[in-house]
Amino acid sequence: MRLAYGEGVLVAILVPFIVYLLGIGRFTLPETLFSVFALVGLWTVISAFVLMRERDRVYYFTWGLIILSISSAFVVHIQYAIALILIAIIVALLYNVATRDRSARSPKISYNESKTGGNPSQN
Repeated sequence: MRLAYGEGVLVAILVPFIVYLLGIGRFTLPETLFSVFALVGLWTVISAFVLMRERDRVYYFTWGLIILSISSAFVVHIQYAIALILIAIIVALLYNVATRDRSARSPKISYNESKTGGNPSQN
């Protein structure tokens, strides 16, 4: 049995609200919202490397970091939360640059193509 991304998100959303509504952990509503966003962001980051295809990893990793940092808005001052979101975006950009396929940036042109203007049929 393998857990899918959507099922994990559903569990991450429902569990904190169940704990809040049953009064198990004395959570307040802001702490519950923090838990929801933190768990969804954490699940998104984890599933980026475990469940997703290689080409989708940067996308899920980026959004996981952003959702995880948005969760801080419920427990810290807003300027710190915004700073964390911006740091998450910078980290995601750096990760994207580090994992990008180098051959996709600059196509290789052979010697014959450069002499004929890129049309190999004119050899």
